[in-house]
Amino acid sequence: MTHRTHRCLIDDISSTGARIRVEQEIAVGRTAMLQFHRLRLYGSVIWYGDGECGIRFDRKMEAEDIEGFLWIVQNPEAYERLCRESGGHDWAMGLGG
Repeated sequence: MTHRTHRCLIDDISSTGARIRVEQEIAVGRTAMLQFHRLRLYGSVIWYGDGECGIRFDRKMEAEDIEGFLWIVQNPEAYERLCRESGGHDWAMGLGG
């Protein structure tokens, strides 16, 4: 959200939107940013009910972003290892904090 962060679980995603599970109610019509890894998707909340909401993205996701998202979901151990290794490399190069 533009004014606070909510942790969520992404239950479904397409090139035009996502269905997510949230712990707190989110008002329909709010501007939202869904962040996953380095991907940031902007859009609007179009429905809310029973701890879930739908977000319609402002722009369609690129096919390569969808493929990357799916790879991360299907390969969590490899993704975690990649994050650890790339973080160490960034730190060694003076890029991390």
